[in-house]
Amino acid sequence: MFAVIAGSMAGVLFLLPRLAPIAPFLALPLGVAGLFSAAPLLTVRISGQRLQALIALGVALLLISVIESPDSAVGFVVLFGLWALVAGEVLARRRSIIAAAVAGLAVLSGLALFAGLVEGTGPIEATLRSPQVQASFDQWAAQAELEPAEAKAAIERVRQGIVALYPALSVISAITIVALNAIALARLVQRRAASGFPKGELLTLRWPLSLVVAFVASGALLLVPAAQQVGWNGLVVTLFLFLLQGLSVLTFVLARLFSSELMRLMFVVTSLLGPWAILLSLLGLFDQWFDFRSRIVGPETPAAS
Repeated sequence: MFAVIAGSMAGVLFLLPRLAPIAPFLALPLGVAGLFSAAPLLTVRISGQRLQALIALGVALLLISVIESPDSAVGFVVLFGLWALVAGEVLARRRSIIAAAVAGLAVLSGLALFAGLVEGTGPIEATLRSPQVQASFDQWAAQAELEPAEAKAAIERVRQGIVALYPALSVISAITIVALNAIALARLVQRRAASGFPKGELLTLRWPLSLVVAFVASGALLLVPAAQQVGWNGLVVTLFLFLLQGLSVLTFVLARLFSSELMRLMFVVTSLLGPWAILLSLLGLFDQWFDFRSRIVGPETPAAS
C-alpha cells in the first residue's frame, strides 16, 4: 500500500508543472515541486524492498500515462525513475544519502551527456532562437540601452556562450535535481529518526581532493586553444559542486547560530543570489584545505539542522 501511495505522489509531483498555464502565478512553485518527483521513490527504498520500489515506479508511470501520455511517462523514467532506482539501492545498502546522491548523479548526468551527444546542440539552439527567448533578449537590450547593432552582437555572443556550455549546463541541471531530492530525503530521515543513517550527513558534505585536481586541470585547459571549451565546461561543473560544499559549510554554521529554520532558509536563499553564489563556491573550494567545520567544533560530529 505504501508503495502505491509513494508512486502516486511521484506521478502527481511530476505532473504539477503542467498546471502552470491554468495558474500562471503559481508557475514557479509548481515547477519547483516537480523537481522533487524522485523523493517518494527514494523514500520507499529506505525501509522497503526492491520490489516495492519497482511497484512505486510502475504506479507513477501508469498514472502519468493515463493522465498525460506514454511519452511523458518515458520522460519521467529518464529524469527521475532510473537514477532513483540506482540511488535507492545504494541508499538501502550504504545507509548514506550522500553516497546515494552521488550514484544517482552519475546516472542522470550520464544520461544528460548521452542525450547531448546524440542530439547535438540543435535543441538548445532552437530554444535560444524561439520567440519567447528572443523577446527576453530584446527586453534586456532595451533595459541596457544598447544600440541595435551592438545589442544584436551581444545577444549572439550570449547564445554562443550558452551553446558552448551546454554540456556543463546539462550536468548542472542533473546535479540540481538530485541535490533537491537528497535534501528532501535528508529532512525525512531526520524527522523519522531512521536507523543507520548518519546524523546531519548533508552538513558534512566534503568532496574528495580529486575534485580540486579536476578544477585545476580544467583551468589549465584554458591555456590550450583547442581545448578551451572543455576547460570552461569543466570549470563550470566543478565550481557548481564546490557551491554545494560551500552551502553545506554555511548551513553547518547557521545551524549553530539560529534555532529558527525559517531564518536559516532565508540566509541560504539570499546567499544564492547575485555574486554571493560565487563566494559560496570559493568557500567550498577553500574548505578543501582549511576544513572550516572541524575548526568550529573540533572532532565532534555536527548535529542535524
